[in-house]
Amino acid sequence: MPAKTVSTERIIGFDALRFCMVVFVVMLHSAMTYMEYVPQWWYVIDEDRSLFFTQLVVFLDSFPMTVLFFLSGYFAPPSFAKRGRTSFLKDKLIHIGAPWVLGTALIAPFFAYASYLGYGLPPIPAGEFIWKWFFGAFYQQSNYWFLGVLFVCFAVYGQFYAGYTGTNALENPSLRVPWRLILILSAVSVSAYYVVACVKPSDGWINIGYVLYFQPARVAGYIAFFALGAHGWRNRWFTARGWSPNAAVWFVAALASSALLLKWKFTFSNAMRSDVNAICDAVSYNAASISMTFFLTGFFLKFQDMFGRITVFFTPHVYGIYWLQQVVLMPFLYIIKPYDAPAALKFAVSIPVNVIVCLVLSRYVLKKTPFF
Repeated sequence: MPAKTVSTERIIGFDALRFCMVVFVVMLHSAMTYMEYVPQWWYVIDEDRSLFFTQLVVFLDSFPMTVLFFLSGYFAPPSFAKRGRTSFLKDKLIHIGAPWVLGTALIAPFFAYASYLGYGLPPIPAGEFIWKWFFGAFYQQSNYWFLGVLFVCFAVYGQFYAGYTGTNALENPSLRVPWRLILILSAVSVSAYYVVACVKPSDGWINIGYVLYFQPARVAGYIAFFALGAHGWRNRWFTARGWSPNAAVWFVAALASSALLLKWKFTFSNAMRSDVNAICDAVSYNAASISMTFFLTGFFLKFQDMFGRITVFFTPHVYGIYWLQQVVLMPFLYIIKPYDAPAALKFAVSIPVNVIVCLVLSRYVLKKTPFF
């Protein structure tokens, strides 16, 4: 059923959706350990690998971050309205900027070193690795890159766009499907993705001054959906008087676009010219990303009454689970790597173990730490 509030109160369906997306991110990172054609830089690589996990990685890599940016954008306006510009920016600096910097500075170097060793390079002292390689060929931000891009989105919104009210949609929301806006943002996302993919692999990363680290082909889509989320709140989407995605319609679109993405990746991509390949890559990825975002939004809103107990238990710790997930997951995957068990079983065990351990650490360590 639609959300009943347009205030800063929580929406149960969105809390459940946010938790689900973090679990999908954990699944993505675990599946990469068991995928065929796993990149050499990945932190833990199991000897038992299969094409199924490669397909799972391609699917899971297409939508969770888009959903998280969309939800973050949706709740930016009420957060700003509650706090005002100065307090809003200070809040984002403390709760997003600081954990981003801490994760990048204190934890990401360990993952970078795991990538370094994955290339068969000799072990070297930590100080030498940091200055020669981490601030060089092996620079990364692990899963904390998301916080950096998200912080910039919040900062730009709070500084320049938070005062925008648009039309009288606040008082007169519309139930009409915002097709024009969805198509415009989809075109922006596809075009940016295509332009970048013509000169750089679509899953490649870029480092901007050791501050921002992201995949340039995808970042336009993330920013577009953050903006779309903010626009949606101002137009009272997902309320009793405003538009909500039809879960059944978007499920069909999500199913078709995801099947198209997998079919293109594993059947047609190697048989096409590079320019056609880039176009198909851009269209198939963004179609899956956008349709899955609206399907999941509609689904979790429609059935949000089912998620009450889950969200009450997990919601306070979703951020902590995301922040800790690779810190817990990769050592666990490394520990179970030598065991003679099917990859599917190791994968299935790693997900609940990771979520439970991160939940405990969030509740009894992060939440007990004054800064956090």
